[in-house]
Formats: sequence, C-alpha cells, structure tokens
Amino acid sequence: MSRIDRQQPGMRAEPDSGTNRTDLALISLGVATTKAVKLREAGHTVTKLKQMTRAELTELGLNKLVVDNILGSGRPPVPPKNLIAVLFANRFTCCVCRKRKRGVIVHHIRKWAETRDHGVDNLSVLCTLDHAKVHTKSELTQNIDETTLRSFKQRWEAEIVQMDAEAILDQSRQHHAAWVYFNHHRLFDLAVQNQVKFSDLEAFDIAKRQQLCDRNGFLVPRNLDTGWMYGDSYGRVLYAYVRDVLHATLEKMTIANISDDLERGVLSALLKPSDFILVQGLHSFAKQNSVDKGPGQTTDGTRRANSVSVEFTLDRFEATSSSAHGRWVSGSVDVSSIIRVGTITYEGGKLRIQGTVLAIAMGFSVFKTREYASFPYRAGVYRVDDDFGEDDDSWLDDDNDDDEE
Repeated sequence: MSRIDRQQPGMRAEPDSGTNRTDLALISLGVATTKAVKLREAGHTVTKLKQMTRAELTELGLNKLVVDNILGSGRPPVPPKNLIAVLFANRFTCCVCRKRKRGVIVHHIRKWAETRDHGVDNLSVLCTLDHAKVHTKSELTQNIDETTLRSFKQRWEAEIVQMDAEAILDQSRQHHAAWVYFNHHRLFDLAVQNQVKFSDLEAFDIAKRQQLCDRNGFLVPRNLDTGWMYGDSYGRVLYAYVRDVLHATLEKMTIANISDDLERGVLSALLKPSDFILVQGLHSFAKQNSVDKGPGQTTDGTRRANSVSVEFTLDRFEATSSSAHGRWVSGSVDVSSIIRVGTITYEGGKLRIQGTVLAIAMGFSVFKTREYASFPYRAGVYRVDDDFGEDDDSWLDDDNDDDEE
C-alpha cells in the first residue's frame, strides 16, 4: 500500500487547513488551502472579502474566477457537507501526485458552468500544480482529462479507505504491549462478522492448549478474583491471542482517525452511526461504582476538546495488566481509543458522540498533531484540552497559490 511521502496514513497534510470554519468557507469558493490559511491569518473572512472591491480582491492574489465567486457573480459555494466529504476522502492530498505538503484545491471534474453539479462524485482534490495541468494541454506530459482524473480520484480514495487501519496496525507492531484494554465481547463479535478464522491466528494453538479459548476460538470465561482479567500466569498468552484477533479484525475494517478534527461542523457532516473512529489524546476515566475486583467495574471514558465530547463505557476488569488497570484506564491519561459510533447529538452548543469502545492503547501519539489547548501539553505543561492531568510518554522506547475555477 502506498504512503503519502512515507508519512503515517491518516495524518494531516501541512499546512493545517480544512477544519477551520473560515478556511472551509474560503475553500468552498475555490481558494487553495495555502491561500485560505494566509487570508485567514491576515484577518480576512468571507464576509469581509465580500465588502471589498474587485481590484482589492485581485491585489490579494485571487484570480478572476474566485473573485467572481466571492462577489456573487460566479458559482455559489460548494455545500460544506460535500466539501468536507471530499477533502477527508482524499486526506487533504492531491489525488494525482499524492504529495502531502502541497496546498490543494477542490476542483470540479466537469465544469460547474456546464453541470451545476456540486456533488461529491464531481469534486476532486488537486494540488495547485496538477490543477494547472487540468486546464492546459501538453505534448510533453500526460494530459489530465475527465476520464483520467476520475481514475486518479477513485484509485486514491480506495487506498485511503484502508490507511488508518493499517497505521494502527503499524503502531501496534512497533509497540507490542501498547494495548491496555479490549472489549472482548464486542471484538469477537466483530471478528465473526468480518469472517476472521481464529484457528489461523499465530497464538491460537497455545491459547487453546492452555484452555483460554475453546476449539472454535472463543474465549473461556475468566472469573478471577483480581482487579483485571489478565492477572494470572496465563495473561501473556491471552494477550497475544486477543491481540492477534484485533489485528486480523482491523485488517478488514475502515476506521477514521478524527484526532486532529474535533470540530462540531466537520464531525457532524463526516460521521454517522456505526462508523468506526480512532481518537488519540487526553481521556478522562471515571469509575461508576465501588467494584475493584472481578467483572462489573463499570467506568465511563471521555475524550473532550473543542466543544466535542466522545463518550463510552467500559469494564476495567478487561484491562490487560495491573498498570493498565490502575493507570491507563483510570483518571486522566493520554491514550488512543477505537470506538464504534452510536449516537451523534448536539447539547448546549456542544457535539456529543456516544459509542462503544473496541480497544484502547497507551499513546500512539503519531495520530494527533494538533493541540486544542493554548499551549502544548506534550512539552511538559499539564493542562490539556478541556481537562487537567499529567501526561507521560516515557513508554515510547521500544507553491503556488492558484485558485479553482
């Protein structure tokens, strides 16, 4: 599978543009992402730009087509939902060259003037250089006509679908003991749905011999009088087997990494119930009862930032070690959680996403590059996003600004 300049799949292209509402409004009018960032940083909004003259807009480096769109004499803006969908489907990266550091433009495959079509199928993501190629003919290089562009778009979006899951697998292989919690019931249900063959997994035979699973691969109930499910001499074997099940299941799944995109407008347009998401960052875990041993240690988990709350419930008994039980699913910690979206609601101006957690890993910090707080907690400042708590990463041993038509 290809990578974007060998980056971790799912990570945002630079500069960071797209989830900011001002950027989205500018991009919807045909402004390149790099230009949108510069305009926003200079204090320009669409409302302010509409109050400017054509000459003033031209002096800002905007071409005639974009100026027409801003002043209302060109095409109307691309609907935000469609804009977000195509940008995320392409990871804010040109579908032709796939070079992540280039600014991009949302381009109509067939001209708006001919089709009046703002649909996602008619939108593509191009860097400014490949966008210029679409509008020119050359005898020396490949011409990008409508058919060719649709082919580039389809191939790139098909690869993107698997990238986040593959990135999680890469991190898990690098940090073997990173998983601190598995929702065993949900994980094995999902594995069956995805037709995972348990007997083919590397750790199956030893897990079966030690009577940790039955001949069909399903776990034998463990009612240990300990704080966590893995608290005996068989814990390492059990972990290896369940981790194999998780890996085999992830290979068949589509997961959206939303760690850098906790924006109400973006997520309400992007997500729907039954989607799987990965969220990395500071989580808060609050016990809901006084049970500290055996099953039934009900705990609520929350990732909250930027007026977005991602919530789930877990049983701390299913923690994978004593440190996982006492440290990584307790209090406020920096972890990565994989969640199946259940409901998406607005409450008091905040977006609330409630779901079912599948697994939790300590760290995997590569999935989050954006800080929502006013200062970076990873640099040693302990106030994080909307919550407070300590963070410990010690376990991590092992252009041009051309515009769209």
